[in-house]
Amino acid sequence: MRPESLAALVALATEPLGLEERELHARLLQAGVTDPMLALQALRGAGLVREQHRRWAPTPSGHEALREAARLLERSQDPSPSSPGMDECPSIPWLTQVQTHWVEAVSINYAVDADRLARLLPSPLLPEIHRGTAWVQVLMSSLRDMRPQGVSPLLGVCFYQVSYRAAVRYRNARGEWRRGGYFVRSETNDPVMQRVGNTLDEFRFHAFGEANMVMAREGDLLTVAVDPESAYPGGKLVAVFDTKPRTHPPLGSVWTGLQDLHEPLVECYDALGVSGDFVYVLTIDREPWNARFCTPVELYCEYFEEGPLAPGARLDSVLHLTECAYRWRPLRRERHAPFTGPVER
Repeated sequence: MRPESLAALVALATEPLGLEERELHARLLQAGVTDPMLALQALRGAGLVREQHRRWAPTPSGHEALREAARLLERSQDPSPSSPGMDECPSIPWLTQVQTHWVEAVSINYAVDADRLARLLPSPLLPEIHRGTAWVQVLMSSLRDMRPQGVSPLLGVCFYQVSYRAAVRYRNARGEWRRGGYFVRSETNDPVMQRVGNTLDEFRFHAFGEANMVMAREGDLLTVAVDPESAYPGGKLVAVFDTKPRTHPPLGSVWTGLQDLHEPLVECYDALGVSGDFVYVLTIDREPWNARFCTPVELYCEYFEEGPLAPGARLDSVLHLTECAYRWRPLRRERHAPFTGPVER
């Protein structure tokens, strides 16, 4: 269907009683359609509209054509389409299809050595290389009202979470590449959420630890702290950030601006896990981050300064964001093909 005809069909479908021809023409001209009559004739010739009592309205076939156009448009904008052979896998729906809201979050972006990161990844996941290096983001967030979709926010859980998300990719059994994030470390301050995340065998995305956490604000200054329980050593994090928004990255960053790092580090909607011959894909549908650069006043992150990615880890930049809703899609999986060697982007 041509865009002009689709515009005419949408205009007619929004009016239960239909539109007179002159009113339809006026609306289409206002929308930038240069030949409204041609658009209407195309729809009539295809049997998608009909005229009754001097008013035009979609036929049943027209309504179905509009629904199909909407489905095609939705699929074309899907940031994580299913590959042929990818299946939704058995799970517990109310545990694996949840929604929540990031009240406030920081993304602390580290450039890391690709070989060191590769040692932490299960096969077939490989470090994704951007600007000559691998990347891990420390995502610390305050989450509000996490609950199964459709459940009242009053029954939701509020907690803190910190995740160390590595930018990775893998090749599936069809030979196609898919990118996502793999969590090399995660903690939460909520013991129930920790047990849920560690109980489901399919959740190879988070090996949740437990920690005391705080996010406290005083004016523009945001203080965050993570003190893991003794069973989860190596994850102390203490930082103070000046959250006054900056549009430019700090000196020494490899990125030229927010748009430059958006696709590599922000537009990452799939959390990946591996079990046997399958890669599990948990996709997050979320609102735009609308993140801005912020300035670290003080920062100590044990994992990068003394942990498995040290030496060689380098702080590149920090992003700050507020008020971002998201929900999980049903869990999917697909067979993978083995491959060795990092991928340059």
